[in-house]
Amino acid sequence: MTTLLKAKYLITNPEDCIENGAVAVEGAKISRIGTFDEIKALANVDKIIDLGNAVILPGLINIHTHLDLTNLHNRIKPTTNFTHWVFQIVGARIRWKEEDYISSIEKGIELCVESGTTTVADIANTGYSFSVLKKSPLRKVVYKEIIDLNPDHAQDVLKKTQSELSTIISDNLLSIGLSPHAPYSVSRELYQAIAQFAAERETPVCTHIAETRDEIEFLTKGTGSFPAFLKQLRAMPDNWHAPGLTPIQYLNETGILRNRPLLIHCNYITDEEISIIKSSGASVAFCPRSHHFFGHLNHPVQKLLDAGINVGLGTDSLASNDTLSILDEMKFLSLRHSISPKTLLTMATINGAKALELESKTGHIKEGFEADICGVKLPDVYGGNIYSQLLDTVSKNIFTMIAGNVCYHA
Repeated sequence: MTTLLKAKYLITNPEDCIENGAVAVEGAKISRIGTFDEIKALANVDKIIDLGNAVILPGLINIHTHLDLTNLHNRIKPTTNFTHWVFQIVGARIRWKEEDYISSIEKGIELCVESGTTTVADIANTGYSFSVLKKSPLRKVVYKEIIDLNPDHAQDVLKKTQSELSTIISDNLLSIGLSPHAPYSVSRELYQAIAQFAAERETPVCTHIAETRDEIEFLTKGTGSFPAFLKQLRAMPDNWHAPGLTPIQYLNETGILRNRPLLIHCNYITDEEISIIKSSGASVAFCPRSHHFFGHLNHPVQKLLDAGINVGLGTDSLASNDTLSILDEMKFLSLRHSISPKTLLTMATINGAKALELESKTGHIKEGFEADICGVKLPDVYGGNIYSQLLDTVSKNIFTMIAGNVCYHA
């Protein structure tokens, strides 16, 4: 069966826009692209979906989120104190049962699909994320979160993780990854063990890094808010010593950068660290509105882009954001940074696919690619170009297709 999608505009990639554009979809794949008149004449069309005054785009890609925190929306107070935020999370979920985690993840999936996201990179803090996301229509990379700062536990933690992951079967829409949480929650030995294991099995890796100034102080001097915080959680080993390194230097020493990981946040990094990231081939996940929620200033996103580092967009969770919409992240960034609309769209599509090692499947609207597509309704009265219309405050996703399946149509 061939389905034909048409709209006022079709952006196949950030550099190419077709007026009165159309996409023919056969099964899970894109079969033809062009103007509506061209495609209708060439393809044996079974069904036409006309999105009207809209732009058809590659499906948006959210490269960092925690869907199991979705139901904490508006329950966590904004704070510049990261450890206080963590305690709020722990307190809010202290009485959660299995159904609470499942409903939170399911709500997150629904919000992603409705906002035009077709691919997510989710952090699995519990076992529920894998089972719930596997049944969802989303394309996803689910990273098993790993936490343990005690160096003596490294091999046991890795074995337990291997056992848990052995029961999960990947498929066309599900990839499995590992997420050593952060340098203040994962020992050097555990980072090293994960790096070796992931390299042997070609497993994707991501880690939170350089998120707060406190993290830098903890790694370089062993002081700041983290020691007391970790002791309160009974997670601080007696024999822990500060490595005396900045976060990126520390990752480089553990060997994890050889895995070309996805580096989450990178809020506070030096020019030297940017050079290390560039040399490693790692990607960076920037979460603009979460960055704003915590009161961080001056994210080095422009420096990263100028250095040729692959930067994609994430929403983080609704415990530090208002929506799970990548389109909203693009709009927020467009108002606060001098990043061009085309670059923002590249970050939300092509760069996201590359960061998740999915660039041969998605991120473009291209013949032979997976039919991961969204449609954004444009302002009814507007004189600007298509990219300005896309980032207008009233533009809104009205259509989401994943692997040829219509998952949302407003």
